[in-house]
Amino acid sequence: MSKSTPTGTSAKNLLNYGLLGWALGAVAVPIYIQVPYLYTRIYEVPSAWVGIILLLSRLLDAVLDPAIGLWVDRRNDKDSGQGNRYALPLLLSVPLLLLGMAGVFFPLGDTPTEYAASLMASLIVVHLGYSFASIAYQAWGAELGHTDKERSTYVAVREGVGILGVVFAVSLALETNAGLIFTVFAVMLVLGMFLLLKFSPQPDKAAQQTVHALGNSFSKAQSSVTASIRKGLADIVQPLRRENFRKLMGVFLCNGLAAALPATLVPFYMRDRLGLGDSDQWVLAVYFLVGAASTVFWVWLSSKIGLARAWLLGMLLSIPAFVVVVVLGEGDLAGYLLVCVVTGFALGADLSLPAALVARLIEENGERGKTEGTYFGLWNWVNKFNLALAPSFALGTLQWFNYSADMAKTDSYQGMGLLEQLANDPLLWVYALLPCALKLLAIVLLGRSGLASLNSTQPNKATGSTS
Repeated sequence: MSKSTPTGTSAKNLLNYGLLGWALGAVAVPIYIQVPYLYTRIYEVPSAWVGIILLLSRLLDAVLDPAIGLWVDRRNDKDSGQGNRYALPLLLSVPLLLLGMAGVFFPLGDTPTEYAASLMASLIVVHLGYSFASIAYQAWGAELGHTDKERSTYVAVREGVGILGVVFAVSLALETNAGLIFTVFAVMLVLGMFLLLKFSPQPDKAAQQTVHALGNSFSKAQSSVTASIRKGLADIVQPLRRENFRKLMGVFLCNGLAAALPATLVPFYMRDRLGLGDSDQWVLAVYFLVGAASTVFWVWLSSKIGLARAWLLGMLLSIPAFVVVVVLGEGDLAGYLLVCVVTGFALGADLSLPAALVARLIEENGERGKTEGTYFGLWNWVNKFNLALAPSFALGTLQWFNYSADMAKTDSYQGMGLLEQLANDPLLWVYALLPCALKLLAIVLLGRSGLASLNSTQPNKATGSTS
């Protein structure tokens, strides 16, 4: 069997491809779950500052994602030296991730202002490294599956292994275990990168050579820098001319923001409203482990009813659980554990199905092996926009309404009815109610998109209309 041809979903192939997800999961989660709490409560950086830093650092990085995706697509075997066009971007990500995460975990300075400046610089480096790694990694995986089940299996393994990195990170308090978290992260990053580049199934070289030939034709045809830039920008936004991809991006935007808002505020909710401490971090571990385990169910279900329909059911499942968190109070660990189990199960759909849908649309649009990097560059741009907007909005809202850690524990608050508490507690609005509204909007958009009607076995080129 040719090494350049995907070799199916054997356990060995899935492990060699998926292990890098552990390190990338351990990168993402501390930043958007633990860092806001660490820098506001431990390093005493004002919460609005932290929100602005997270917003600006991600926006500065996110504008590069589509360009990185296009660059990945224009690479070829000779450029890479590792057998495919994804190797160099992956290798470039390693020093950036190591340096940036070291800066996030061990900030320089002695004052809140210096800590804030250190965080900003470190996040820019981290996000750039994450962009190189995640775009190339996702695009590589999109080429390895030929059916919806294979696509969702590779995505599920990548994200499921990533959850193990997430669980490791959230199970330890960042303020007291930064050294251990960083050391294990570095080992897993290097090991996962080695297995991916050395032993994972390779993308289709024939398709990559086609891209190289197109790149040569492009280079010869363009005679000016201005024309080249114009052509490059046109290529970057090419996926947005596809109606099916635009609709999918709208769903992903709403659903992703619905997930990013509570992720930002979960440490505040657990500590301030429920009274849980560091010893209760295992509750979050349960959430992520259930999410990883449930990907098996969602892959199976998607093979029966389709990727889009299965994703829609996952979104529906999470809404009642988030409504429940509004009525929980101090000491309600059992109730919150139930919420984590239900929403964790729904998380499995978000982990395994949307990226598989992107891969499906690439094939529907006749662009398999040619534009995966560009599609996932735009996809990551939307994801980072969500992760940038959520902390700035969430933390800014708390500060604007003078939220305090002991608000839910005061006698006056305890004497209020539920509706009055909702009116006076911004944490409940942003942690629970707004995400529910966004989930509902995502469900409506997905239901009206026509994506749920995609045949799971026969591509329908008509769905890729550029209208």
